[in-house]
Amino acid sequence: MSSGKRYKFNGSTFAVQTGTEAPIVITGITAADPPVVSATAHGLILGDVGKIDNVDAPAELNGGTYAVDNPSAGTFELAGVEGAGYAPFDAGTPDALFIPATFSDFCELTGMNQQGGGADQIEVSTICSTKKEFEQGLGDSGTLQLDFNLAPMEAVQTALREAEISGDQIAFKVVLPDDGGTCIMIGTVQATSFQGTVNGVWTGSATIKLSGEIFWLETA
Repeated sequence: MSSGKRYKFNGSTFAVQTGTEAPIVITGITAADPPVVSATAHGLILGDVGKIDNVDAPAELNGGTYAVDNPSAGTFELAGVEGAGYAPFDAGTPDALFIPATFSDFCELTGMNQQGGGADQIEVSTICSTKKEFEQGLGDSGTLQLDFNLAPMEAVQTALREAEISGDQIAFKVVLPDDGGTCIMIGTVQATSFQGTVNGVWTGSATIKLSGEIFWLETA
């Protein structure tokens, strides 16, 4: 009998961002890989997620949603962000904020499927090539497919529909049982649908276009 690790779908948790907590004031952001955010007594833990707002510089971070990595008493990192070329933080920004996300468990979920996207292959063949030559281009974070029993007034399904309309990024969190790890995914909802048949229940589905990295972290 195999002694390899395995984790049951039942007993896992799948949560979707459905709201936000009180904003945290940012006092600094380093131009580093990854950027380190300074925020006094932020209270964040590994795997928390939030949106950066009101940051003039580095402008690349403003409006984005990020996962928290390596939190300490007064700082935390933005997981997976390469910020070495960013402009210095504008210390004159009066209301630079990190707005933590709140999550709700998706108990109507019946299945999920994350499909990775492939990287572009850029042809670089020349007159001296003896066969086609390629450089690997930018990668694609892929998609997330969710299948669920339809309960349209529940918080998660309302949040999915609202995100589809707004185009805003939202976060998804999978926690495997038995300390198997926590997965953080961030993306935009491309489409939602629902359907039903005789002698069945109403069901729904959602397709999410993922952005950035998919993070597997130790369960906090």
